[in-house]
Amino acid sequence: MTFDVHSTFGAQLPDGESTWINKTTDRLVEKFAAERERVGAQIPYIAHDGRYEENMAEVFPGWWVNGFWPGILWQMAVATACLDRTSAANTAPDPPTADVSTVANVNATANPHSSNAEPTTGMLFGRSERVHVSDDPADPKDLLANLRDANQPGSLAHLPSCSFAFAAPAREIEETVLYPVLADYERVDHDLGFVWLLSGVADWRITGSPTARIHALHAATMLAGRFNPVGRFIRAWNEPGREGWAIVDSLMNMPLLFWASRETNDPRFAAIARTHADTMLRTIVRPDGSCNHIVQFDPETGEFVGAPAGQGYAEGSSWSRGQSWAIYGFALMYRHTGDRRYLDAACRVARYFVEQVKVTGGLARLDFRQPDEPLYYDAIASCVAADGLLELARALKEYAERQSEERTTGTGETAAGGDSTDEPASALTPDWCLANALTMLHAVDDRACDWDADRDGLVQLCSVEYHDPERIHIPIVYADYFFLETVLRLKGIAADLWW
Repeated sequence: MTFDVHSTFGAQLPDGESTWINKTTDRLVEKFAAERERVGAQIPYIAHDGRYEENMAEVFPGWWVNGFWPGILWQMAVATACLDRTSAANTAPDPPTADVSTVANVNATANPHSSNAEPTTGMLFGRSERVHVSDDPADPKDLLANLRDANQPGSLAHLPSCSFAFAAPAREIEETVLYPVLADYERVDHDLGFVWLLSGVADWRITGSPTARIHALHAATMLAGRFNPVGRFIRAWNEPGREGWAIVDSLMNMPLLFWASRETNDPRFAAIARTHADTMLRTIVRPDGSCNHIVQFDPETGEFVGAPAGQGYAEGSSWSRGQSWAIYGFALMYRHTGDRRYLDAACRVARYFVEQVKVTGGLARLDFRQPDEPLYYDAIASCVAADGLLELARALKEYAERQSEERTTGTGETAAGGDSTDEPASALTPDWCLANALTMLHAVDDRACDWDADRDGLVQLCSVEYHDPERIHIPIVYADYFFLETVLRLKGIAADLWW
């Protein structure tokens, strides 16, 4: 079965891109299988001279990036299982059964695909509470039915060896490092979604672990507890004096609350997410499509105070990673709510972002309003924006389909102060989104990737913040996550961890 990009994203894959996607998938499997052997259940963050020297499980267990390595591991567990099944289907009548004792041989079975082969994998973007499983036994995604043991929910013993080797350390991190952090109120903040969507929720969706589900619901409850009902926002950090601060990054954490509402049939979580997103929509996005990083409110009255400088160049500048969070975050808000205002916001920011990265060939500057010299990049922004553009392409496709149906049935409703048949404000198309996502991916691949499997860290030229020269143009683990997720989505074998 060939993965149909058009049916998912509403866009046509340009000629030759299938070959690049296949080749890049092969390289990702090789790179992360080798890293997994070295890193295991430690938590990496920044690679120094090709090695992850710091284990964040010991240095800072509550650090906001600590979910991305488990996220990489869960994505690889699903991807390698699908690739293993595809290979087995091409060479034998029955796929091999799991053999936990052969975990050490994962590199030998990781990905036998030829780089010139057409994608033969199916679609994993389900909207069930776990990863979607096809009813078609010929579809490689049907293998996911075997990733869950009906008699022992959450057991990893049922996994094929190539998948088990990635899932086991992800589970260990979740249970021994991440969950204990929830017991310490001062070590958790607005980024609980980043941590738990890619660890506990991923575990629950993929393996059916009841323990992972409970842990993730605990995290969602703590995130909801940060909501300021007067200001109608979720507080960001914990430092004194920042009680009224909220940041654009928070939008990416809202899917944890939507998941918790569906999981518990309790609308409170989703209501908080929507209310917070409405506040971000009102205060974060500027008329030209650029975004504030931080917005500040009086925590007692809810009055808007201002927009302090954040990780970009200065107050009023345009920190590129913040723009990328807004693209992906508002596109996800549309996906969870169907509210066109969020779709319009994602389109407006996306158009601004794309115009800015054209100046530098698809690789984002650290701040789009920084001085010309020195020229600082942040490859993370390009990775996140490319991923967000795929989400936006799908949203635009679904929006157009819904509008067509409403015009046919006459059931359209007024939304966002205008008629529901209006096009999104910037009238972007799925093809535009896909083309620009690929431009950014190629820019990162060509100019910012270290593909040496003997070295840790894939995406280089990542920058933490403009005024921190020691952490500019370095490899950071969550750039790797978003690059991986984007390629696997194009390949059709990504686990959908933001639903």
